[in-house]
Amino acid sequence: MIFFLAFILGLVVSIIGIIIPGMLNMTIAKISVNENRNQALRFAFGAILVVFFQAFLGTYFAKFLDANPVFSEGLKKIGTLIFITITIVFTILGMQAHKKNKITVEIGNKKNRFLYGMALSAINMLAIPWYAFTSLLVASKKWFYYDIISILMFSMAAAFGTYVVFYWYAVFFKKIEHKLVFIVKNMNFFIAFLTGLVAVSSIYKIYFK
Repeated sequence: MIFFLAFILGLVVSIIGIIIPGMLNMTIAKISVNENRNQALRFAFGAILVVFFQAFLGTYFAKFLDANPVFSEGLKKIGTLIFITITIVFTILGMQAHKKNKITVEIGNKKNRFLYGMALSAINMLAIPWYAFTSLLVASKKWFYYDIISILMFSMAAAFGTYVVFYWYAVFFKKIEHKLVFIVKNMNFFIAFLTGLVAVSSIYKIYFK
């Protein structure tokens, strides 16, 4: 039951983290439209291979933090700075998106889409912190335990959940492209609002509590 819960949590966390239109899923959508679905799914397989290791590293790092709370105070301050930076970046992206009438994504001139997917996924700097933060959150509620099997199940589920979202983008992008333009324009502000709240809450807990 514990391992099954770890799988479900990994699935949910990965879907929440990747479902918002971003570099990876929009690239898959464009490859599917401009080339074909098979090429898009090759890209997806390369990307999720990296996601598995990102989820594993993030969760394993969270295990270390959970066992060594002395490091958590310094990391809280670093995390607060990161959230402030993310808030500023997504506010700027939101303002830029409102000036555009369509979604534009540059697709690299790569013959091997599998390796291209691995490369783009590897430069996603937010993936490891995302899995570290979310696993710490669910572990604090006793929904997740840091044994190796649970970590592996969580990581495999993260890769699978990411693939599900990628497949959805590859298959249905053309039908919902006009709706995604609206989502992209406003989602950046929504993310900025949420990260801003987290940053303010963290500052309050560090300096005023």
